[in-house]
Amino acid sequence: MTQVFLSYSRNDLEAALRLRDALEKSGISVFKDDVAIRAGDRWMEKLESALKECQSYVLLAGRDGVRRWVGAEAQIALNRHLSPQDDAERLPIFPILLETGQPEDLPPFLALFQAVRWNPAEALPDDLLEAIRAHTIRYDQPPAYEGCPFLGLTAFRQKDARLFFGRRRETLDALSGLGDQNQGNPESLSLAPGGGYSRWLQIEGNSGAGKSSLVMAGMLPLIERGVLWARTGFERWHVLGPLLPGKNPLARLAEVLEHDLIADPARRDSLGLLSRLEGDERALAFRLKDFKENGTAFLLAIDQFEELFTLAEDGPRRQFDALLAHALQDPACPLFLISTVRADFLNRYECLPRLLELYNSRCRRYFLPGISAQGLREVIEQPARLAGLDVSEITEAMLLEARDEVGALPLVENALTVLWNQRTGQRLSGESYRAANGIAGMLSSQADALLSRIDQSLPKGRHLALELLLRLTRIHEEGRHSRQRITWEEAVLVAGGGDSAKGEKLVQWLAGARPEEGATEAARGSLRLLTITTEGPKDAPQRHVDLIHETLIRARGRDDKTGNTIGYWPTLYDYIEANRDRDLQWQQLRHDAQRWQASRFLGSWWNLAGLGGLLRYRRLPLAKRSLERRFRRWSLAGLLVHTTLALAVIGVFAESADWANENKLPPNYVLWKFFWLLGYEPLPEMVEIKPPAKGSFIMGCKPERDTAEVTYISKDGSIRKRTYSCRDSETLPVALSRAYAIGRYEVSFLQYDYYVWQQKSSRKGDRLKYPLDHGWGRGAMPVINVSWEEATDYLAWLNRRNSPNCGKTKQCYRLPTEAEWEYAARGGHDEDDDSPFGWQGKAFEPAKANCGEDRPLSTDRSNSWANGFELHDMVGNVEEWAYSRTANAPPAALVGGSWGVLASGCRIAHRGGFPLGRSSSVGFRVCRGSPIEPRDAGASDTGKQNP
Repeated sequence: MTQVFLSYSRNDLEAALRLRDALEKSGISVFKDDVAIRAGDRWMEKLESALKECQSYVLLAGRDGVRRWVGAEAQIALNRHLSPQDDAERLPIFPILLETGQPEDLPPFLALFQAVRWNPAEALPDDLLEAIRAHTIRYDQPPAYEGCPFLGLTAFRQKDARLFFGRRRETLDALSGLGDQNQGNPESLSLAPGGGYSRWLQIEGNSGAGKSSLVMAGMLPLIERGVLWARTGFERWHVLGPLLPGKNPLARLAEVLEHDLIADPARRDSLGLLSRLEGDERALAFRLKDFKENGTAFLLAIDQFEELFTLAEDGPRRQFDALLAHALQDPACPLFLISTVRADFLNRYECLPRLLELYNSRCRRYFLPGISAQGLREVIEQPARLAGLDVSEITEAMLLEARDEVGALPLVENALTVLWNQRTGQRLSGESYRAANGIAGMLSSQADALLSRIDQSLPKGRHLALELLLRLTRIHEEGRHSRQRITWEEAVLVAGGGDSAKGEKLVQWLAGARPEEGATEAARGSLRLLTITTEGPKDAPQRHVDLIHETLIRARGRDDKTGNTIGYWPTLYDYIEANRDRDLQWQQLRHDAQRWQASRFLGSWWNLAGLGGLLRYRRLPLAKRSLERRFRRWSLAGLLVHTTLALAVIGVFAESADWANENKLPPNYVLWKFFWLLGYEPLPEMVEIKPPAKGSFIMGCKPERDTAEVTYISKDGSIRKRTYSCRDSETLPVALSRAYAIGRYEVSFLQYDYYVWQQKSSRKGDRLKYPLDHGWGRGAMPVINVSWEEATDYLAWLNRRNSPNCGKTKQCYRLPTEAEWEYAARGGHDEDDDSPFGWQGKAFEPAKANCGEDRPLSTDRSNSWANGFELHDMVGNVEEWAYSRTANAPPAALVGGSWGVLASGCRIAHRGGFPLGRSSSVGFRVCRGSPIEPRDAGASDTGKQNP
């Protein structure tokens, strides 16, 4: 077996040759790629095979650092070093720095090993040769790190890469998902189906698994050092982000692009870029191609990808989806994407239809499992070794408690931070660990102590702090709650209960400041429950507040005795469970406000919250300029208007009820009066009657036309028939050359009652009375007990109200003449037809007319039979006032018969006489047309009568 694999840059070839000679002179065999690999060989396979067989890996780092081939070889060596569980089986790695090489040039994972600076003109140090010969792993000598090497609940960032342990193998495995597994090929950037080149890597995992830390402290530092060159063909990388989508992912994308692509703040234009992103799905690709350089790729890191499903608004989300999908499929746009997403949101990708097309076939997915026991051991021991700490008293106890714990990693990190603050010399005390009830108890007691200190310094501080933490929680079933970011303004509002100064203090304290010291900045080492981030352009930054870790709000398991779920921090978890509806209220309020904002015209009124909604939302503190606050304010105004209108309506109904009772009107008139007040006018419905084609018709009783047959019951109970005829002298030729209009129905009680009410309301008809109905009903029933004079007064009012210029237009309302009424009643039948009742045939049909011995009263005949002109109750029901055709007689005539006469009296040609007073069987019908002129005694065929 080859003892040493030598990795070096071509620019350091002379130093590499001297190093190989020095090692071989010491009896150590060396694999050097330019000797072992020939032209045409599959170089990656050869390198992997050689690295699997060697016993040690020596990295020579000069001015080029770890680039290209060296990075690929180092990655394979790290994989072999990290794979075994037993340190004795790990591949030893020996970094050697030339004079031009710097320790910071080493990738983060290699920085763990003790580096040796060497001048090729000198001999190799004896201790290095001995370590290589003995395959001994040489870690950097402590103390190589000053201060606390643990981050607590804070997520790892790129600057913390040196302290990132326990996930190094997972980091390397995840990196293999980008580019091509065999060889980098920048010509294969397209994500077309069938290609093997991947530009989208998604890190999936449960909450608390450490996805963000894996990307930020593990993957990105290695990518920036060129570790992906062998797979992608790109050595230099421009990292964009990390980006958190939030409510408007387009705005966040514009801010990240301008901030990370343009160094000069004065040249940044986030708003201008945002407008382009909103209007064209190619805008992202265009923007990146503007900054494209040979050999350089762009990497966009999107953290908490699930915010696209939980927070983002629909329109920006759809456009964001289209922008990413287009850029990832553009061969000329060297964009790569790394996204992190919680596993319980993987079923929501239907919200991103364009990316969904790539998701199953072109996205490499890496599921990050919970950290292993070996990984947790590294988390505890490796940072401790860097800082020269003794953790022997707590390591095994922590590993035992953290086994099978979903939120183990943040709990362990937090406990280590607490114990570091309580350390004795360089030793983390096992006694302190046990006194704090382990990793979960330590978090709980630490957080409770923070609330107590806040409560002592701030009135109602504990309650307000819990309210803020609740607002930062998105509530889910079975305790799988997630965090949600809110703006700084909203956080201050909730935390202060409306007092901004008080709210700012509380937010700062929860973010790590010490209440008892009145500090304004987070103090390292104190418990931090919140993080404060700043986004957006420099001239208009936007601050957001977020929970530092979801472990604070998640369920730990169930109590064995009660079966109830318990949280890692019981105080906050129980508060969340007791106020589960609060988050639902926030979600509903946001939904209602957005629907109201999107509505137009009357929709803006109808989509306001009612009394129930305002009662639900009353406890929710809202920022002054927020959409939700405007919605609630307008809803309150709308409720006041509704209430005022309701009280007014109630008052109107109460007054109407008194009015109806006083005038002995039925209860439904209360509602009718309300409609009248709103402007509804029940007016007669008119039907236009065209004149006969001949220009005239025969008026009166014509035997061949008007002879009628009536069936009746005699006094002895037998059924008999009787024929009624007439004399020729009763006929009269009448000229009708112009059209006119007549009421489809007889004037109803409702129409006449409205006239009486309207006149009384205007004090023009104080002496008017509502006609009696004898208990038969009002509404659509034909009005009765109306005299000739009262009928004509009604018609005069109708003209004043609806036809004030009728004299000029010749469209005045009036009573019909006998001729107009008879022609309309015959329904268009020819004068030779058998139609004494207005329908074809001589026989009387009771179903078509309300008259006869068995008809005791008038009826609502709105659904009754209609004649050929669509007129109802022209015969029967009530007799109707008309202008008489008889000279030297009163002007009034009664036509059509009524409910109170025999069927023979309901013939169209039959005429009745009656004084001009009131009767329970007399009503009237409206006519409209040319005005009536004085009758010419010598022109008896005109059909015009003197009113």
